[in-house]
Amino acid sequence: MKNLLFTLLMLAVITSCSKSQDNTHTDWSSCQYFYSKGPLPPPYHYSFEVTINNDGAGALNYHLGYGENTPLNYTFKVSPEDLKLLGKKICHSKIASGNVDEVSESNHPVGGPTEYARIIITNSNPDLDQPPRVFQSPVFPKEEFKSDLKELYEFVRSLVPGEVWLDAEGKKTEYETNFKK
Repeated sequence: MKNLLFTLLMLAVITSCSKSQDNTHTDWSSCQYFYSKGPLPPPYHYSFEVTINNDGAGALNYHLGYGENTPLNYTFKVSPEDLKLLGKKICHSKIASGNVDEVSESNHPVGGPTEYARIIITNSNPDLDQPPRVFQSPVFPKEEFKSDLKELYEFVRSLVPGEVWLDAEGKKTEYETNFKK
């Protein structure tokens, strides 16, 4: 009898420990992706953020120039199937584990575009008074993390509908053409 109770207790402990360490694809609240074209003259510089919440609400905020303009704001919905895939890509990227390392500052490239992602995880239990946990990928990750992060970034970009990208790109071209030099 003692052995049976001990075995059941050990199984309960092992199960609870493994669950607490598991960052599954369902526990994220928001995924944010940031992109900047890099240091270019004002008419050619742009940046944008894509935010996707776990309820399927998505937003693209597109900035032309260096902040002198109001951003272009778009909203869209993400399907449950794509949300599930996004969760898997988040897990695969290892961002939420907090173990994605950055290259040393002396090895950062000079100029060029930059991108990174931020994952926000809120506690689902309202009785626990805890702030959301925020995990951010480095702008310059070590080589072993690059391909998984790139896969996540490309997937997030693909969730923005094509007509939204077309409208933003059209307004970017118009901005470049009409920029006062």
